[in-house]
Amino acid sequence: MKSTKLILLSLVTVFALNVNAQSQSPEKTGDWCQTDKHAEEQKIQNPALIQAEINFRQRVRDYIDNNPPSSTDKTSPYIIPVVWHCITDDGAGYLSKSDIEDNMLTINEDFQRTNADAANTRTLFLPYAMSMNIEFRLAHLDPNGNCTEGIVRMDSPLGTNASDAVKSVSYWDSKKYFNIWAVNTIGGGGGGSIILGYAQFPWSGINSTYGIVIDSRFVSRSDRTLTHELGHCFGVLHPFQSGCGSNCSNSGDWICDTPPNSNSTQGCNTTQNLCSNDANGPDPYGTDVVDQIENYMSYDACQNMFTLEQKAAMEAVLNSTNTSTGLDQLNTASNHAATGVSNPYNPPDCPPIAEFTYDKEFICEGGTVTFTDDSYNATATAWNWTFTGGTPNTSSQQNPVIIYNTAGVYNVTHEPTSSGGTAIPVTKTSIITVSSLTADYVGPILDGFEYQLAQFDTTWLINGVGGQPWALNTSAAYTGASSVRIRNYFNSEGEEDELISPSYDISTATTKTMTFKVAFARKTSADTDKLLVYYSTDCGASWLLKLPITVNSLVTAPDKATEFTPTSSSDWVQKSVSLSTIGTSTNVRFKFTFTNGGGNNIYLDDINIGDYQVGLDDFSNIGSFSVYPNPTNSSAQISFNLVKDVKNLSIKVRNAIGQEVTSVIEGQSFNSGKY
Repeated sequence: MKSTKLILLSLVTVFALNVNAQSQSPEKTGDWCQTDKHAEEQKIQNPALIQAEINFRQRVRDYIDNNPPSSTDKTSPYIIPVVWHCITDDGAGYLSKSDIEDNMLTINEDFQRTNADAANTRTLFLPYAMSMNIEFRLAHLDPNGNCTEGIVRMDSPLGTNASDAVKSVSYWDSKKYFNIWAVNTIGGGGGGSIILGYAQFPWSGINSTYGIVIDSRFVSRSDRTLTHELGHCFGVLHPFQSGCGSNCSNSGDWICDTPPNSNSTQGCNTTQNLCSNDANGPDPYGTDVVDQIENYMSYDACQNMFTLEQKAAMEAVLNSTNTSTGLDQLNTASNHAATGVSNPYNPPDCPPIAEFTYDKEFICEGGTVTFTDDSYNATATAWNWTFTGGTPNTSSQQNPVIIYNTAGVYNVTHEPTSSGGTAIPVTKTSIITVSSLTADYVGPILDGFEYQLAQFDTTWLINGVGGQPWALNTSAAYTGASSVRIRNYFNSEGEEDELISPSYDISTATTKTMTFKVAFARKTSADTDKLLVYYSTDCGASWLLKLPITVNSLVTAPDKATEFTPTSSSDWVQKSVSLSTIGTSTNVRFKFTFTNGGGNNIYLDDINIGDYQVGLDDFSNIGSFSVYPNPTNSSAQISFNLVKDVKNLSIKVRNAIGQEVTSVIEGQSFNSGKY
């Protein structure tokens, strides 16, 4: 026989016996190109690449020495078929077709020196500023011979803090297509810096990872991140790659018409001259000159040129008679035909691939959601939408606005059509959550997460990017048998997970405060994890930050290199949130957002809203309990959620000095559920 008892401001005592058994681009600062770091990581994983790089550099140097750079093109234009793999993370990092086309226009101008700011090249460097004779074209046939715009769209958590692992989400043969992966963010910045992109040097092999990873925020008409990274993919280095050295042909970028630098700069200082060895070796200037800050391979924002020797270096890479990289296979008539980039190169006439976005995922009854057609692979001319639970429940508009009048969780189906055909319909399930205007719980609230799993999944909402999200667990609890946790020990740095509460009416609670228990440990003192507590008074359509808890305030236990599990009450700390500014709210939700900064597991328990002064013996059968108003001198309403069937449940009301006033329930049996 097992008893369950709560004492609520001496008002209610519960007994239960015989229990049965879910922007704007940041500024480019710091070392924003991660190509060099990526190359070093490759060499650590495969030491044979060290010699491969040495051999490659020598082949390029030999080609330049044996083929004196000339303004005369040695071949017809190199035509490179391109595919963009746009990898969003739950929609984050979306890249429009127009931005892709704009950036394609920019790189073609830069590599053919038709860019408008070519006029800004300083007189000293004009004789060496040259077209690379390379044209990039979006592929019009995919690997299966199907019509394509050269854009693939996928959604994966690997799109955030992306690494080479994101390339497994979508990849086309690198010896037929040049692969570009546009992602939400790129991992490895550290210290607050942002990685814009990184490339793979050709000496590492033309394989399933060859190409460019780029932050989607830096893809536009005016951005040259892609121009810079393409230079790396074709074998060209930073001017500051190996410092000043003693000879222009073995220092800097090993190219003499780009004066070597000792380090990267970003100030566009026209008088800058960081090295004095320019004239050593086959230097075309014959004297020490200022740095070529306008070179596309610098970090300076005034980029506008490649040079003659850089062109020769790229020829060495793209010309099959001089290298064995395999890149020469891109620029063959047969490959142009297979990838759909042969002349005449006209827009493709494809059926669309259905895709869409929406401006809200949580709304109240009577709220509206705007849906936006993001179909790709063709320009849609007709639309066929189906909205379960929506008004109207069908639409032929491109971007319909739908009203949802009834609480529930709903699906949406999208089927666009173009002149090339009709898309395969796409259905996104359980994407719109509509909440009742009446709160789930009223008055003072105690939630100790003592649920069965199915009940927890229907009471709390969980949003996570993968890995180990918030989840009910019985491995540790401050009180009772359960809490919620993230096994953050196993998650990736930067991962963000959300836990969203039921809706509460807190207007009758006399104490406008929420408290909760948290347990968290870092792995090391360098970890930067944080917990942010938000609230919403519009059913989750918008959120306002209420309590930010950074890592120093979040830590409750000593650093632990192995997986953290709290073992005593001293591993837990109570946090308090003032609700005075929303104290009259009759429908409020709370969201606990945890961001992984490299640390260990985190646990939450005993969310207490309002007036409870709780003494707990055992409440493992009660998921939540509320009483309002409390205190009262006339009537009150009691709400509770049973996680198991309960026999002999008793609820008694007592006055402020502990005297029993009445018995509400006396020895009755209840099935699990909400009452």
